[in-house]
Amino acid sequence: MGPREILESYAFMMAAGLILGLAAGGFPALTKEISMISLAFVMTLSLSTVGLGEATGRDHYKHAAYAMLLNYGILTPVILILGMAFSEELWPGWVLMAAAPSAISVVPFSTIMGGSTTKALFSTAVNYVAALALMPAITLALIGSAVSAWSLLSSLLILIVLPMALSRLVKRVNIEKSNNSILMNIGFAILIFAVAGSNRDAFFGQPATVLAISLACVARTFGSGLATEFTLRRASVDRGNRIPYVLFSSYKNLGLTATLAIALFEPVVAVPATICIVFEVVWVIFLTRWYPGVVEPTLGRDITST
Repeated sequence: MGPREILESYAFMMAAGLILGLAAGGFPALTKEISMISLAFVMTLSLSTVGLGEATGRDHYKHAAYAMLLNYGILTPVILILGMAFSEELWPGWVLMAAAPSAISVVPFSTIMGGSTTKALFSTAVNYVAALALMPAITLALIGSAVSAWSLLSSLLILIVLPMALSRLVKRVNIEKSNNSILMNIGFAILIFAVAGSNRDAFFGQPATVLAISLACVARTFGSGLATEFTLRRASVDRGNRIPYVLFSSYKNLGLTATLAIALFEPVVAVPATICIVFEVVWVIFLTRWYPGVVEPTLGRDITST
């Protein structure tokens, strides 16, 4: 593997960020600020690949409604139920995960696996617009006075609204796909380095908790995704529509979750999201083997975990 291939590999870069963060302890200062800048950068590049107005029509609106139901109506309650098994210290992290929109990566995943890209694209755009209202509503309802409403809203403006606006400008630049992937991977590796490093004590000092969160992440991602897959198969939903539905039922924007956790609470609140990121990568690799005829992608070139 040459230097460019390493930078293009999302799996390698994420692993490097995690390992180096745990070894070095992250950044000595400004963890919140660095995390927010890194995620805003990655979100801008990710959203630049999404044409927010390119897919319209009655069928797309119906698909967006189903996607919202799967992501917020089913996956969100599953995450909250799993989160109830953990300490009050970690509860805000599960709430933020539940309140987050789907990952932007649902769009490229759908393309790679042979799903309907335009429907996934339109549903993702709807998901993010809805998240501007749903994230504050869910977070404030379940955490209450523990989080400042203004801090949450200002963070959403920086991490969702600003990247949405800037992404329209970046889209005009037409950055080469491989270069775009490298930049996203570097930005996300910095984010993982900061988040994992600030939680080094939790990872090494509470192995039982890390194991329990890992099991919850497997149930959250694989359980919800496979349940949707089998249900839709029995309902004779074709593969093109089934694939995006499975992705919406199993993916949340964990980069956003981890960054908000650090911005609004203590770094330890980001632990559930940090661990779940690993299992979301494993999940997409599993899906490329699950669906016949799908070639396992080079993760960095086609996938972003925001």
